[in-house]
Amino acid sequence: MKKINRFIRGGYVNYFDSDVLVEIPEEFVEKKEETRGVWFSTVANIDFEVMKDVESFQTYLRSVIQTVKEYHMNTIVFQVRPTNDAFYQSQENPWSRFITGEEDRYPGFDVLGWFIEEAKKESIEVHAWINPYRVTKAKMSDLGKDKATMLASLSPKNWARRHPECVIETAESMLILDPASLLVQEFVANTATEIAANYDVKAVHIDDYFYPYEAIIDPHEEEKHQARYPELSLADFRRQNVTDLMERIAKQLKALPKHVEFGISPFGIYRTNTTQFEKNGKQGGWVGGSNNHYSCYQGYEGLFADVVLWMKNGWCDYVVPQVYFNFDNYVVSKEDGSEVERVKYADLVDWWTDMCEKTNTKLYIGQGFYRYSDQGNWSNPEEVPNQLKYNSKFPHISGTIFFTYRDFVKMTIPAQVEARKILKTMWTHDVSPK
Repeated sequence: MKKINRFIRGGYVNYFDSDVLVEIPEEFVEKKEETRGVWFSTVANIDFEVMKDVESFQTYLRSVIQTVKEYHMNTIVFQVRPTNDAFYQSQENPWSRFITGEEDRYPGFDVLGWFIEEAKKESIEVHAWINPYRVTKAKMSDLGKDKATMLASLSPKNWARRHPECVIETAESMLILDPASLLVQEFVANTATEIAANYDVKAVHIDDYFYPYEAIIDPHEEEKHQARYPELSLADFRRQNVTDLMERIAKQLKALPKHVEFGISPFGIYRTNTTQFEKNGKQGGWVGGSNNHYSCYQGYEGLFADVVLWMKNGWCDYVVPQVYFNFDNYVVSKEDGSEVERVKYADLVDWWTDMCEKTNTKLYIGQGFYRYSDQGNWSNPEEVPNQLKYNSKFPHISGTIFFTYRDFVKMTIPAQVEARKILKTMWTHDVSPK
């Protein structure tokens, strides 16, 4: 084992609020079974361009599979429902505008079905990634539209257009399906089940977008709150709405005649340990939470996602926490210029490993490959390779998922380019997904 050199500050990397130093293996040892994957992001055409013709689009999708194979990965998490739409033949959702540029325009072939068959030829598994609530990615304010005109611009097949009463706005001027609506919960669960029933996917996968990161604008929320769960606080009411949907999806998937896993990719910090609040004269956190600065964003509080409850109840087969932080995460205080440590990669990985062991939940770590930069700790090409070495210490960590695909083919940040080269020297063999 060896200590990790701090890239910017000098000395060695320590755990948060501790003098204990973080250690990693001298050499990376490949496992015989390990899920190695990448998110393929389709919202706003992040990882591909709008289709010009079927032949060139299919050629590009084949190149995605070949790139994944080149890095000895074995899994693609394909975003098939980015904004209440579909990259597959659906009775519930219109064809996605991100394929052809026009919502509900048939692209000429079943994109997901075709992609799955092509991936099978290379022994690559496909997980179907859906966003449960997002209706629009574009901001209404940027387009000069209000809710009614925005919905009218959607396909007549779009469920949100047909059920405007089930759509609410966000503070960022976007539209989402109302998590408090029972009709929404039924619709989203049926959407997930439709994919699982009709396609040979390894899993249905949901990322960290539950309630949005920004505030919601719903003048009727308190009425819904009092009508359904008056005994709960507003925050607990919101968490219960998301929990109700997760339970419904899990039960419907388990009722299928075939096994399709249910995976969740939560924000990297579930809840902060109460101790960190108390040290700073604050109230909050959770006694069993992770070790990080009390001011850090928490998925439980901010996104109203109680993923640990879902794990305890056995609803999700795996989790991929988005541990998009570096080993030596800190900020410089504006008040006195001191270095304030915030949230560190090793602490979060330790916490998620422990929680997944306790709940018997399969664990993959979400790696922020997109975080590479020309400045700071993320300009260190060894950051992600060292993170993979750290992960390898834990038998319960069953793999890695990178965000996002384009960072393996398009980005030219020197540290990221070098990190890709290092990764190819670490992952030298094909392995079976776990």
